[in-house]
Amino acid sequence: MSGDPSWDLAVVGAGIAGLTAARTAAERGLRVCAWDALSPGGRLVNIGEVVGYPGVKTTGPDLMSALLEEAMGAGVEIAYGEVTALSPGFTLATGEGDATARAVVVATGLTDGRLDVPGDWTGRGVATCATCDGPLYAGQPVVVVGDDEWAAHEARELTAFASQVTVVAPGEPRWSAAPDGIEVRRGRVRAVLGEDRVSGLALADGTELEAGGVFVYTGAEPRTELVSDTPGLFAAGDVAGTAPYLVAAAADGLRAGLAAVDFLEDT
Repeated sequence: MSGDPSWDLAVVGAGIAGLTAARTAAERGLRVCAWDALSPGGRLVNIGEVVGYPGVKTTGPDLMSALLEEAMGAGVEIAYGEVTALSPGFTLATGEGDATARAVVVATGLTDGRLDVPGDWTGRGVATCATCDGPLYAGQPVVVVGDDEWAAHEARELTAFASQVTVVAPGEPRWSAAPDGIEVRRGRVRAVLGEDRVSGLALADGTELEAGGVFVYTGAEPRTELVSDTPGLFAAGDVAGTAPYLVAAAADGLRAGLAAVDFLEDT
């Protein structure tokens, strides 16, 4: 980040919504900085083939690279670090010190998925990223719990590693493309089976499914710690309750970026 900590617009979260908002504002002449706690791209970096993004046939990392290149080409500065607090005005507390901005877009996404069952199975067979942890379950049956676009995508990713993939959908499936060739069951998880590690799942209807690993995409919540009803602060993407599709996140980032521009032009 440059030595000048003052910006027209600060974007917190550099996923598809955040990068789109940042680029939109920068293209209209604003000085923009986008922060990300880890690396730009959000969940895009963990997507293999992109599905449900009209007119685009690519991978998540390639799409992320294109979005990042466009944003930086428009003049967006990327800062690596977590924004831990946001004060009215706006002052952003970061690992590199405080920065100020005239307007803020919060695009911090969702928390990891979780199961509402007894016990803490984190690191013992329950995971939330197919490309990260899928290879650990090579040759084993796995279960994906979820009914949205992300769950369907992760199920497809896991077919490259697992001997069998089963999707347990708690609600009516909301994916744009069904995970072809993968068994989908409607039901709710009652318990995780196993002692030291996961061995399967018990469903509410009494069914038991064998699984070496369980990938969870339910129970995720918007990361709203920095969101408030403050003039000049806008939320975009998953944190704003946008539909769980990449194209919807991009559209919401565009909306938030334009809203920030309009706000600053009027103040």
